[in-house]
Amino acid sequence: MTNATSTASLIFGLNDRLFINALDGLTEHQARERLSDHNNPIIWIAAHTIWARYLALVCLGKPAKNPFEGLFENFRPYNAADHLPSLERVKAEWSKSADLLKEAFQSVTPEQLSAETPFKNPIGDQTNKGTIAFLAQHESYDIGQIAFLKKYYTQKAMQYN
Repeated sequence: MTNATSTASLIFGLNDRLFINALDGLTEHQARERLSDHNNPIIWIAAHTIWARYLALVCLGKPAKNPFEGLFENFRPYNAADHLPSLERVKAEWSKSADLLKEAFQSVTPEQLSAETPFKNPIGDQTNKGTIAFLAQHESYDIGQIAFLKKYYTQKAMQYN
């Protein structure tokens, strides 16, 4: 791991735990419910978050088959007709992505990080390193949304432990 990725790796590592904690206690029905026509359900946010982790793997030089390919590309919004995964599958895919990310962070090279990213990001640094930083922030934001909705549905806050 390089100095340039150590902070992002810590954030992704913390998120490994927080993502699962944010889903804890939710029912399948709650995960698929929407607060309004303008909000995404938890299951959509969760699958989208995992999908984005696979973009991070590309930037880290360890691309892998994305289990949710085709659901979120090109800023595709929520569609009730989509066949979204179960909570059980989301948790299993999260675990797989966590293992893949840990391995990728251990083997990424400075050359890979300084290369131009294949995915444009809004932070201005169009290297793989910049995109990794953006994706760490994006993932944390998504987990915050899930945690907010979890508290709404279960009356219990996400735990940091």
